[in-house]
Amino acid sequence: MNDLTAKLSQEQTVLLNTMAQQYLMAGVWPVWSFTVATLDNYDLEAEELIRSLPRVGSYGNIGISYGLTSQSGPYLADDDRPALTIAACLHLPELQPYMSDPFLRVLHVLIAMQRSAPISTQEAARPRFTIDDITRELPGLPQHFAARLPGVLALEPATWGGSSGGTAAEGSWWRELHREIRHYKEAKTLYDYVQTTARLVTAQANEVPGTVPVAPAPVANTAPGPYVDEALIADLEAKDTVLQLDKLLALVGELNANHADRHPYACQMLLRAILDHVPPVFGHRTFDQVVANVAFGKTDKAYIRKLTEFRNSGDDALHRPMSTRPSRLNMDDLPPRTYINALLQHVLDNLPAVPQPTAHAGSA
Repeated sequence: MNDLTAKLSQEQTVLLNTMAQQYLMAGVWPVWSFTVATLDNYDLEAEELIRSLPRVGSYGNIGISYGLTSQSGPYLADDDRPALTIAACLHLPELQPYMSDPFLRVLHVLIAMQRSAPISTQEAARPRFTIDDITRELPGLPQHFAARLPGVLALEPATWGGSSGGTAAEGSWWRELHREIRHYKEAKTLYDYVQTTARLVTAQANEVPGTVPVAPAPVANTAPGPYVDEALIADLEAKDTVLQLDKLLALVGELNANHADRHPYACQMLLRAILDHVPPVFGHRTFDQVVANVAFGKTDKAYIRKLTEFRNSGDDALHRPMSTRPSRLNMDDLPPRTYINALLQHVLDNLPAVPQPTAHAGSA
């Protein structure tokens, strides 16, 4: 796939989120073995997913390419630290205030510096900049971003290349500006930046003899299947139990219908309602008690525990009042279907059966 703006699968988004969450918490990208082990808990193959992410440019060791990550394979060592690029922020809105928003501000400061740099008739040196030059123009630049800026700049085609020096850890680094940065002067938004980068990288890769363009990934069947497995619903309908399942079946049916029709708010509210409805099956009053006390097995435990994190988006859909800010909930904010199917399978397995009548011996 060679469209950096194309919609990602839920599994690809899980991969990016796993890497981004650690970066936001620790300030460094996690080692690859952490990402692999975390996705193993969801029965997802991290190696396949990172290779499946969209990328533009050339394929192989000749030429340049750019994608949502700094590395995509064919092999990553356990102690490698693949990073997310600015393009990945297009798919992770929660990362934008910490990465792409300040980066775009820095980018346009650098464009202004390059365009206003003195021109020498005797020296061919490129203009240089330091973190002090940037913070002088952007005094409100977040400190956490300023500290990570050298690593961010090194991954972006707009600012890679040229000489650099100094010590990033001590804040004494410098980099050269190259004239190609002027191509970004109209890229005011994240989408514009990603599109501009894709166009420039593709054109530059095609100019190198012997390069092989990135091959588009096979087009998958994008028609979404039912969110809750239909065979599982049929098994719930056929279950002979003392508990009444009419409301659960109605909620699940409406969840599937709204998922098929792409109604994110209804899906969030219905999912939240299901989580609040099923605890009595396990002998508890709340879903948090279910997660804390019921033995599900390692993989299913991970799935069901992750569902607790999606209660916040359900609260958002239900309780956020109208304001001057637009809502950003969409279908990508729903948890992967494997999570809710794992929960409902355990609901099915734990439903108490209807007691069978006790046979009484006949009187003589």
